[in-house]
Amino acid sequence: MPVGTASAHSSPKPVAAVFDFDGTLSRGTSGIRFYRHLLGSGATLRMLLGNLPAVLGYFLRYRDEACLERFNRRVFKGRLAADVQRAAGEFARDSMPRFLIPGAMARLEAHRSRGARCILVSRAYTWYLEPWARTRGITDVIGTNLEIGPDGRLTGRMTEPSCVSEHKRTRLLALLGARDRWEIHAYGDSAGDHAMLAAADLAFIRHGRDFRPWRN
Repeated sequence: MPVGTASAHSSPKPVAAVFDFDGTLSRGTSGIRFYRHLLGSGATLRMLLGNLPAVLGYFLRYRDEACLERFNRRVFKGRLAADVQRAAGEFARDSMPRFLIPGAMARLEAHRSRGARCILVSRAYTWYLEPWARTRGITDVIGTNLEIGPDGRLTGRMTEPSCVSEHKRTRLLALLGARDRWEIHAYGDSAGDHAMLAAADLAFIRHGRDFRPWRN
């Protein structure tokens, strides 16, 4: 199969086409852009400068949960969930489309056109991934979820560990159910996707502007 083209479906099993988001379908880090959308550029910059070790961990993709937890507390704690959800919808509509990677989106659309079950599995926040996914006809979204307190405000905590590394694999397989029912095609861009890619029948890693086959 040539690199850069979605594989034709020759298996009798239905295909689950699984995509990471940041770095795979979209340029950069959507979470940082969402912080800016909520806080404004000045406040976001001050927060980042005041948390340089966490920033380095976030951008260098060390996948340290403490980095993300610190950001969650600073950005979300005490905010009304309804306000953040409304802002997430605006962000999905107005910001996210500007950062999509055309070649990767073509790969996603090729899978959709052949009737594959397309799934997003990302460390990004589900609150903006879900409304964006709906505009693409995607209903299955696995991501990082924020906890809502009994007063309707965000606690600054996550409902479970962030969706990265082994958590991507386990949550994907839990969604799909019996593994042998599906032919899985998976796409990622970093070490945080390797566990998910290892669970796939066909796996691809971002290489420059396109994808190349990935082997564990």
